[in-house]
Amino acid sequence: MAKTSDITIVDVARTAGVGVGTVSRVINRRESVRPETVALVQRAMDDLGYTPPRPERRRGPRIGKPRPRADLSVMMLIMGNQGLKWVMNCAPVYSYVLHGIEAALTEKGRNMIVRNAPNWKAVREVLPRNRIEGLIILGSDSDVPPPGPLREIAAVWAMGTPRLFQGDHVHPDNTKVGVLAAQYLLEKGHTHCAYLGAHSGPRTLHDWGRGDAFVSTITEAGGRVEMLVDPQLVIRSPDANAVNEDALTVQLDRLLAMNPRPTALMLQADLYAPSVYRQLLARGICPQRDIAIVTCNNERPYLNSLRPIPAIVDLQAETIGRRAVDQLMWRLQNPGAPAMRVMVAPTLIPPPEDNSPYFLRSGNGDSNGHSQSADSN
Repeated sequence: MAKTSDITIVDVARTAGVGVGTVSRVINRRESVRPETVALVQRAMDDLGYTPPRPERRRGPRIGKPRPRADLSVMMLIMGNQGLKWVMNCAPVYSYVLHGIEAALTEKGRNMIVRNAPNWKAVREVLPRNRIEGLIILGSDSDVPPPGPLREIAAVWAMGTPRLFQGDHVHPDNTKVGVLAAQYLLEKGHTHCAYLGAHSGPRTLHDWGRGDAFVSTITEAGGRVEMLVDPQLVIRSPDANAVNEDALTVQLDRLLAMNPRPTALMLQADLYAPSVYRQLLARGICPQRDIAIVTCNNERPYLNSLRPIPAIVDLQAETIGRRAVDQLMWRLQNPGAPAMRVMVAPTLIPPPEDNSPYFLRSGNGDSNGHSQSADSN
């Protein structure tokens, strides 16, 4: 169970089945929200034990403050077949980015219009219907260049790896992600490590940056890394973004058969963490006691139930969303400047000193769901 301090407005929105903006309006007592929606949000806050921050600490406009002007709007464009529902339910890190975008736009007096477009042709159909200042884009790039009208609009891409989009791009520093993970493990004395990921295709910075930086940092220190890489590790569909348990089993079997066996494991993303914990425990391996684990992104829905708590590389997803808004505002003032790539530095969250034993309600472990005590090393 997550601590109350870990619960955010994003968790409330997901539990209530509404948007983050709706939760914000309920908290700030806006009259535009239907009574039944207010009740739904309040029930979600009660169930999660969420207490809104005091009014003076809340972001965005409140009662008595000026509201965003209706003629100042930014379109939040989600490219590809994964729409807003998929982002909110299947990719928690993107929901944090969205929260940062919405909060920053509200503070700057802008409205946010959310639209989904499977390709650039669909974007061309959406744009004339909306009066907007600019675009913030998430998702996957199309196979054809953006249409001419889009090139005349200030636009910033957040996260991902746009291939044909030529504008500004704000994303995490994936190289630094790998470096932080490696440095943490080296400081703990781990020089024989493994890396688990679902990379495929060209060795791009986005897809391979974390793993390559992890390997180079460990090897430069005299250690070595075993690569457990399989593009089939993740099952992606319009309704799901899940671990392929069979493919994961193959990779963990490889890991445990190594002699000597690596003493530490870096996970490309938090998505893998619950399954890795379950499968290791089923093999009699206690995470954090028998093998140190570092995971990446800081997506709380995947991490809140894990004990002992792994080391976490936090992408600063909300900061990425806010930085995308700042970049768009700058672009509006500097339309002729060259396109920019802005990387947001991650941070490492080490396990707490009093890291508690493994706990994950999955039927594994003893009759109480616990394994033996484990430390963070």
